[in-house]
Amino acid sequence: MQGMPSCINIERSAFRKGEYVGYAHGVWTITKTNSTYGNWIARDRDGNRPAIYAFRLAELSDKLSALKA
Repeated sequence: MQGMPSCINIERSAFRKGEYVGYAHGVWTITKTNSTYGNWIARDRDGNRPAIYAFRLAELSDKLSALKA
């Protein structure tokens, strides 16, 4: 991802405009949100884990990297 070298586990979705895909113990769908918890929300595609919120994609990348298996 150009301009975001710290987001090694997040890339733009090739199929959905405005969405990103995250990789950490599975695949995560990342979209913009207007929540007070953050500007971005990551949802586990399998639905096995709770959603993760962050204000920046770099912060979300760090949170995904810190997940335990």
